[in-house]
Amino acid sequence: MSKVINNPAVKKLVLSIAGIPLLKKLEKASRDIKSSQNRVLSGIIESCKDTAFGKEHNLSAVKNYEDFRKAVPVNDYEGHRKYIERMCRGEQNVLFPGKPVFYNTTSGTTDKPKLIPVSEQYYKKAYSGVSRLWFYTALKDNPRLFHGKNLSFVAPAQEGKVEDGTPFGSISGVVYKNIPGILKDLYSTPYPVICMKDYDKKYYAMLRFSLACNITYIITVNPSTVLQLHRTALQEMQSLIKDIHDGTLRPDVASEFDPSIREQTLRMLRPDPSRAAELERLVGVYGEQLRPKHYWPDLECVNTWKQGNCTLILPKLQGFFPDKTVLREFGYQASEARAGMVLGNEWDYSVLMAHIYHFEFIEESQRQKENPEVLGAHELEIGKNYYILFSNGSGLFRYDINDIVRVDGFLNQFPLFKFLQKGEGVTSLTGEKLSEQHVIGAVDAASIAKNIKLEFYTMFCDTSDFTYKLYAEFPAGTAQNHKKAFLESVDEHIKFTNLEYAAKRGSNRLNAPKLVDMKPNSYENLKARLLAEGKVREGQYKVSYLKNDPVLQKIYDEMLLTPER
Repeated sequence: MSKVINNPAVKKLVLSIAGIPLLKKLEKASRDIKSSQNRVLSGIIESCKDTAFGKEHNLSAVKNYEDFRKAVPVNDYEGHRKYIERMCRGEQNVLFPGKPVFYNTTSGTTDKPKLIPVSEQYYKKAYSGVSRLWFYTALKDNPRLFHGKNLSFVAPAQEGKVEDGTPFGSISGVVYKNIPGILKDLYSTPYPVICMKDYDKKYYAMLRFSLACNITYIITVNPSTVLQLHRTALQEMQSLIKDIHDGTLRPDVASEFDPSIREQTLRMLRPDPSRAAELERLVGVYGEQLRPKHYWPDLECVNTWKQGNCTLILPKLQGFFPDKTVLREFGYQASEARAGMVLGNEWDYSVLMAHIYHFEFIEESQRQKENPEVLGAHELEIGKNYYILFSNGSGLFRYDINDIVRVDGFLNQFPLFKFLQKGEGVTSLTGEKLSEQHVIGAVDAASIAKNIKLEFYTMFCDTSDFTYKLYAEFPAGTAQNHKKAFLESVDEHIKFTNLEYAAKRGSNRLNAPKLVDMKPNSYENLKARLLAEGKVREGQYKVSYLKNDPVLQKIYDEMLLTPER
């Protein structure tokens, strides 16, 4: 029986049986976006009209989308906080019928984690169901995906409990923990490893389990995690080889497991002298040039973010994987909603999940107006940038997530879109309205003009000096005069693309930008520090290219290599 269950063809059949109807449902719904959106909205209103929120906003009188817009204001998390806090204290029927079964957490570098309520119905439809569709579409394009094991990077399902005892943590961890039994053995890493708090030891433990396996699928939202894991592999390879040979786990790492499950977890390990010998041979052949393509030669697919600030990390993975390995875009999703889905290896965009969520949009140029025009999902145009709003059926109504997306096309009538940047990536010291896209474009242009590719960078606006500071990690050996010329090129390109910036610089209302050198491996070191201090969580770590965050800037200042100029 176990041979049947472990057969990749059987797993593929099981997932296909679950995934094919979900894909057909999406495709059918995409033929009529108005009907799909009306159906979603009607379901949300009908379900929530008798809740505290529903009564306060008179949802029972809402008959259509226009009524809904008049009854419910656009709100961010702060507009929902008072309701969520009531739910955390145990009150029922506040934002949706009953109580949450779970709170998904999302975090920033300075704010307390936000608690996103998850209803039982929403979890089944928007997370469990969408996860099956996501897995199926990846398998459809990569048929040998299940011929080995996968390596998934997620956060723990439970990190604590709110006042009434309801757990909070990572929804991806919940999905990981509750994957159907027939697919569970696909994971190379047992769940207790996911729960380890010391990230260095966690990476070691993940490698101890995964290096003993034939990995064919890697899932990580942030490609920097692969870099960090491989760095650990190079540093700890001899110890890892010994553990694989002996069927053990280094005692200081094993001590991180909860005592109640430590022995059970360690029993999963088996001595594997032949695999240890193979790894020893690979180290002897490749030395410091050892890469994942050598120890995981059958790797079929790496699912990761390829857009936004992750574009800076991807070049560092050049030569990491076998030639056949596909880097598949992860797609648009957030803690608040899994709002986009990638349906093909070649896709660098997501299809809007307009049959699961209700969406609204504000054109980027309209954002600063007192009463910006709010558009329905059927009113979008190719090539335009929009702020995305959604109602998710699980307590968030007309939720402004502060994300800017661009529409690139349509699947029937469902928009195909890319995430561009956070809306917070817009600063204005003197009215210049500098955006993250301005900074990215200027740095890219300067890189070409000066033949210098930055390893990592972030620009901060300094309100005390009316200037911008470019914190940058240059390639080793870059001369100081070349760095200065690079900064001047960045400044000139921003002037060219942002006339208000040029005017403020020309009138000296905005001072010239300053350059701050950063130490080697700044990106990875910054991530490690923020993780260690609990300011971010694995899987949610994002670095904006333009920030106005004094607390984060202070952390950057502690990582300087040379004084600012």
